[in-house]
Amino acid sequence: MTETRSASDEDLIAMARSQGPVDDSGKYGKPRTFDPTFHGPIKKRSCTDVICLILLLAFIGGWGVVAYFAFANGNWDRLLYPTDSRGRICGRQNGDVDLTNRPYLFYFDISTCLGPQTLFHGCRTPSVCVTQCPNKTFVWDNIDFKNDPADLICLDGVDKIAQATKPSSQRCASYYVQSGTIGGRCIPILNVLQSSDNRNATRLAAVPELPVPQAQIANGTKNLFDARAVLEKIFYDFSVSWWMIFIAFGMTMVISFLWIVIMRWVAGPMVWLGMLAVLGLLSYAVYYCFTRMAAIDALRKGDPGGQAPLFTLDINSYLAQRETWMAFGIISAIVLGILVLIALFLRNRIRLAVALLEEASKSVSTMMCTLMFPILPFILQLVVFGFWGLLAVLMSSAGEQKGILVTKGAPQNTSAEPVSCDLKQNFASNATHECIFGDYQRDSMYAYLQLYNIFGLFWLGFFVVGLGEMALAGAFASFYFTRRKVDDLSAFPLGASFGRCFRYHLGSIAFGSLIIAVVRFIRWILEQLDQKLKKSELGIARFLLKCCACCLWCLEKFLKFINRNAYIMVAIYGKNFCRSAKNAFELLMRNILRVVVLDKVTDFLLFLGKLVIVGAVGVGSFFFFARRIPGLEQYPPMLNYYYVPVITVIVGSYLIASAFFGVYAMAVDTLFLCFLEDLERNDGSKERPYYMSKNLMKILGKKNKKAKKENIKTTAA
Repeated sequence: MTETRSASDEDLIAMARSQGPVDDSGKYGKPRTFDPTFHGPIKKRSCTDVICLILLLAFIGGWGVVAYFAFANGNWDRLLYPTDSRGRICGRQNGDVDLTNRPYLFYFDISTCLGPQTLFHGCRTPSVCVTQCPNKTFVWDNIDFKNDPADLICLDGVDKIAQATKPSSQRCASYYVQSGTIGGRCIPILNVLQSSDNRNATRLAAVPELPVPQAQIANGTKNLFDARAVLEKIFYDFSVSWWMIFIAFGMTMVISFLWIVIMRWVAGPMVWLGMLAVLGLLSYAVYYCFTRMAAIDALRKGDPGGQAPLFTLDINSYLAQRETWMAFGIISAIVLGILVLIALFLRNRIRLAVALLEEASKSVSTMMCTLMFPILPFILQLVVFGFWGLLAVLMSSAGEQKGILVTKGAPQNTSAEPVSCDLKQNFASNATHECIFGDYQRDSMYAYLQLYNIFGLFWLGFFVVGLGEMALAGAFASFYFTRRKVDDLSAFPLGASFGRCFRYHLGSIAFGSLIIAVVRFIRWILEQLDQKLKKSELGIARFLLKCCACCLWCLEKFLKFINRNAYIMVAIYGKNFCRSAKNAFELLMRNILRVVVLDKVTDFLLFLGKLVIVGAVGVGSFFFFARRIPGLEQYPPMLNYYYVPVITVIVGSYLIASAFFGVYAMAVDTLFLCFLEDLERNDGSKERPYYMSKNLMKILGKKNKKAKKENIKTTAA
């Protein structure tokens, strides 16, 4: 009987065949030949790239030496407690000086400490550790010299009684304002500065002998206290909604798991429904944004006082501006248009890629442990990142104290580069200048150690990623090259694959991760140079740096693609990294049209799947925390910013979905490479039957010839 095909099947077959024959010209190597002994990942293999593994172990040993220097010379107290102008740590024992009962740092002229330049040049004013911050406002009496010694805040060793009847100097604070504490530092309270009926505050602005920029102090302290208030509100929102956020994360895990499992049977409808869901969510986002913008216009009705502020820490004020919603609406509309065009132009190729997704779903659902495997690389990544961060922080607190020179009794130029001085030298007798603590000065050795530490973060981070990719690749390759999946597949294919990686191929993973780490490290150096040149007029130099950084970014993406496929070939054949990368590249180039049509389209579909899950959970959390779900209005807690848990849910859901779909993507890439190998090695004859599923053979217009009953048939769905 002649097989009957629908028009759509004929279109798919024609399109699959139109990808062209395999390139066997020899330009990209010879195609694979049939090997009757090959049935998946090679069992007999030897260690690969041992030199790279030794180099990695030596590097880790060197990292241990860096850790020794960091722990030996770092000082936690310098990071946790403020330091006064004499280089003493408040609230701690400093040699013979006990400051344990003086935990707060008071600045003589707080106006020099409220600008962003403080982060780079320090606070250029004398400071002293105090028992408590000022609880009232005081201004030095330079007219009648009737100063109460009890009101004075002076440097240690200064005679307050003698100073009270003299003109103000840098030895004592010429003014101070009722203050609160932020990070152990005394910061003026805003309402005191703004109080018009406060006698001292009024006098503060009226003192002609000492120009005090009261507006600058008010604005600077307003930003600091606003920031603290916002952080306190955000912390409160997290404290009352954290368990709901974790429930949303659990729902994301369940939905991701069910999505992958259901794709095994209904991949086609799931893909198209997912695409329609993404387009629907974006359409609703566009509608909602422009509706909010119209509502704001209706409320404002041309009120010029409703313009958006240039900068404010009140987040709700941004959401009350039409410009915010217009920007969100335009961005959503642009993304919607791009996805619609992609869906229209790739509709046939999407149907062709669905079969590969179905095969990936079968492999993942058959080996459920692969979905939990990313937990191990994630923990290892946390260890690497935590170790790097610990050493970076400790080394930043090492070094000798460095002093900066300030002018007594004159406003400080906080934008200029500070002049260094010897902090141990006594400037008390100098009538014009004083040396105060500025920062910790480290020699060039610590700079090199920091570079070593950063490179370790890159290398070990990429190494952990490569270990996870190779372990998963070996398991999925075993699945593809097993004809009877249920009967012949080993009991623990993932464990066996991880064991082979750990025993034989850590060197190859070290080699591949080293290449990417070097490129990333060079990119990082170029970015640091660009930051240094921002304030300079060397526009051409910055342009060249950005061009180099862009080229390195492209190179890094290409190397990651090569590495991923090289790890797959190492997991299958057990060869060294360079040979595996060469074989993978040649195999892909011999089938370059199939790579574009199948592999990249599946990546796009997986990305849409993540967007569907994240969008569904995000929209649901938005309506829940905004109390817009009928019947559930009483369950969400009263929040200061309801979008704080919403944003947290969206970000966390994306990370969780990425972990699940990362396994799925690795399955797709591995099965795609195995699929290309299958096409080159076999021809569907009785002696050389295909390993691929019947669905893939149908789409490609291929089939296995009928075998005798005693022969094993190729497993279908």
